[in-house]
Amino acid sequence: MNKFLVWKTLSVVAVTLVATIFLVPSLIPVDSQPAWMKEHLRKRIQPGLDIQGGLHLVYEVNVEKAVADKADKIASDIEDRMRKDLKIEGAQAIRENNADIVIKVKPGELGKVDNTFLRQNRDALNEVARDPGAGTIRFTIDDKFTAEIRDSAMRQGVETIRNRVDNMGVVEPTVIVKGTDLVIELPGLRKEDTENVKARIGQTAQLIFKIVDEQSDYFRRIADAIPKESGIAVDTTSWTGKNTGSQHSMTFAKGPSRAVLEKFFEGLPADKRPPAQLELGYEEVANRDEDAKTKTVWHAYLLQRRAMITGEYLDEANWGWDAQNGQPEVLFTWNREGTDIFEKATGESIDRKMAIILDGKVNSAPVIESKIGKHGRITLGGFGDPVQRQKEAKDLAAVLKSGSLPAPLTKTFETQVGPTLGKDAIASAKLAIGIGGMVVVAVMLFYYKLSGFISIIAMLLNILYMTAILAGLEASLTLPGIAGLGLTVGMAVDSNIIIYERIREELRLGKSARSAVDAGFDHAFWTVVDAHVTNFVAGVVLYSYGSGPIRGFAVTLMVGIAANLFTSVWVSRAFFELLTNRKRQIQSLSI
Repeated sequence: MNKFLVWKTLSVVAVTLVATIFLVPSLIPVDSQPAWMKEHLRKRIQPGLDIQGGLHLVYEVNVEKAVADKADKIASDIEDRMRKDLKIEGAQAIRENNADIVIKVKPGELGKVDNTFLRQNRDALNEVARDPGAGTIRFTIDDKFTAEIRDSAMRQGVETIRNRVDNMGVVEPTVIVKGTDLVIELPGLRKEDTENVKARIGQTAQLIFKIVDEQSDYFRRIADAIPKESGIAVDTTSWTGKNTGSQHSMTFAKGPSRAVLEKFFEGLPADKRPPAQLELGYEEVANRDEDAKTKTVWHAYLLQRRAMITGEYLDEANWGWDAQNGQPEVLFTWNREGTDIFEKATGESIDRKMAIILDGKVNSAPVIESKIGKHGRITLGGFGDPVQRQKEAKDLAAVLKSGSLPAPLTKTFETQVGPTLGKDAIASAKLAIGIGGMVVVAVMLFYYKLSGFISIIAMLLNILYMTAILAGLEASLTLPGIAGLGLTVGMAVDSNIIIYERIREELRLGKSARSAVDAGFDHAFWTVVDAHVTNFVAGVVLYSYGSGPIRGFAVTLMVGIAANLFTSVWVSRAFFELLTNRKRQIQSLSI
C-alpha cells in the first residue's frame, strides 16, 4: 500500500471520529450526559421552534419616531452651526410635527442661511417656505431620506434584538422583518424565562442626557390652570454650587402619577404649552413617610429639547453597587467621540441639573458639579426588593451593552407554540427517510452489487458528517431542515451513480479494474463538482433571500452538498483504491 493511500485512509478515519465526537452530545439527552461531556462537548443540534416549541412574537416598530429623532438631530446640528459658524445669536432650529424643521433667526440675518451653509443637509432636507420678514425657513425631510431612515431602523432593530436574545442564551433565534413588523421566534424558551425575555426585547434602551431648564417661569404661569382636586402642585427646589457657591433654583410640577400629569399638560390650550425649544420630562420619586411606608410621587421638569448626548456613543455598560447607599447602579463608558462631547457639554453646564432619561423617563436629575469625562453611572436608588432592583440593574446593563433600539416597539401578537405538532411531523419524517433509505439501499445493492455497498457506506458517512457539521455550527433543525436531510439521502448516491457508470464504460473498453477506477473517478470529477456547485449556489440564494423555514432548509442543503462532495470524490475513491490496490491485482469489479 502506497503512502498516499495510507494518509487518505487515515484522513477518512480521523474525520469520521471527529464527526462522531461532535454528534454524540446531540444524541444523548442533556440530563443523561456525564459531567465531562457537559463541560467539554457543549455544541449540539438545536431543535427549532416547530419541533420543540417556544415563543412566537410580533412587534410593530414605530419608525416614525426614528424619523422624528433624526429630524431632532439634524435640527440640533443646524442650530449649532448657525451660532458657531454664522455667529447668529439666538438662532433656533426646531422640529415641528414629525419631519418638519423650522429655522428662526433675526430677519436681517436670514440671508446668511444660504445654499452654501445648507449644502451638507441638501440630501436630507427640502426647503418648502422662506419668510424674510419673519426670519423663518421651513424644511421637510426628503422622502427618499425618510425611507432610508425607516429601512435603517428596521435593520438596526433586527440586529439589536438578536444580540439581546443571544446574550440570554437562547440559541438560533429567528428575527425577520415583515413590513414595519419584527417577527421573533425563540425555540426552546422555558415558560419561566418568557416574561424576562419579553421585557428585554421590548425595552427601547434609549439613553439621553438633557439639561433641565431653570430659567423659565412656565410652571408658575400655569399654576392657576391646575384643578384643585387633581393632586397636582407647583413646587420649588434650590441648590448651591459645590465649587462656585452660586445659588440656583427652579420650579417644577408634582403629581400622584405620570398619567395624571400628562393628562393635565395635554389638556392645556396651545398658548399654555411649553415653548418649542423646551419639553416636559417625568421622574418617579420614592420617599418614606414617618411610618416608614414608601410613597411614590412624580415630578415634571422642563428640559431643553436638544440632547447633550445620547446612548449611541456608549462603549461599555456594567452593573455594580453604589458605595454610598448600597443601591445597585449601572456604570457606563463613552467611546472616544462620546467622551469629547460629554466633557464639553458638562463643562459648559456646571451647577446646572442634568436629566438622565431612559426610555422617555427621567431616571435622575443630578447637579453637574464638575466636568465629566469618559465614565458615568445611572443610579437605581429608591426602595423596594433589593433582589429585584439588582435584577433591574443587570438587565439594564445588558440592554445598554447590546445597543438601543432605534424606535419603540409595540407588541401586536404573541403565542406559545407547543411541540406536539413537531413530534408528529418528526415521526412522519423519520418514517419517510427510513423508507427512502431502504429503497435506495435495495436498488444500489441490486444494481451495483459490491460497489453499491460502498455507495451505501458513503451515504451513511455523508449523513454522519452533515449532522456533525450542523452540531458544530449549533444550527437549529426545523421541519424543512429534516426535509433537507431526506433530500440528501437521495443526493448521497447520485454522484456515485455518475462515477460508477463511467467506471463501467472503462471496463467495457477492456481496462483493468485499477485503471477503470482511476479513469472513472478522474473523468467524472468535474461533472460531479459542477452539479454540486450549481446546487450550492441555489442554497446560497435561498439562504440570502429566504426567511425562517426556507433558511433552515437552505442551511441543511448547503451542508449536505459539502459533505456529499467529500464522500463521493474522496471517501468512495479511498474504498475503491483499498479494494484494488493489493499485491495480487484483481481483474474484475463487482459493479
